[in-house]
Amino acid sequence: MAELAPDGGGSAKSPSSADLDAPTESLQEFKKRVDRLLTDLDKSDAAHGKISQQKVTTAAYGQNFPEALSLASAYELVHGRLQLLSQTLGEQLEAMGITVGAADSDYQTVDHEHGQRLKAIQERTKSYYEQYRKQHEPKGHGKPDAPKTGGGKSSGHDGM
Repeated sequence: MAELAPDGGGSAKSPSSADLDAPTESLQEFKKRVDRLLTDLDKSDAAHGKISQQKVTTAAYGQNFPEALSLASAYELVHGRLQLLSQTLGEQLEAMGITVGAADSDYQTVDHEHGQRLKAIQERTKSYYEQYRKQHEPKGHGKPDAPKTGGGKSSGHDGM
C-alpha cells in the first residue's frame, strides 16, 4: 500500500526509492563508455561517412544479364540500410550520452541546444520507424474503417 505524502496528497517516498537513485559515479562511468563507443564507431569502417563512401558500381557485377541487375539492386538496398543503421546507432549513442549527463545534474543544466538535438534525434528515429512500418504493414491493417476488398474481380455497387 502506498504511503501518503505529509500533505496528504500523492505518495511519499517508499523505502525502495533509494534503489532508484543512480550514483553519480556510475552515471559518469556509463557516459564515458557511451562516449567511447561513439568515438570508436566514428573511427571505424562502420562510421556513417565511411559507409556512404563504400560503394560497388552496378558494372562491377557484369552487364547484359538480369541476375547482375538484381544483385546490384539488392546491394543498393542493403547498403542504404547499413548507412541508416550506422547513422541511427551513432545518434542513439549520442542521445544516451546527453541524457545521462542531464540525469547526472538533475536536468538543471540541459541547455536549449541539447534539448533540440534530443528532439531532432527522436523525431528522425520516429520517422524511420513510421516509414519502415508503412512499408511492411499488410494492406488495411491497423485501419478499422478501411474497406475489406478481395483481390479478384467483382461487380460494382449496383451488381453489374
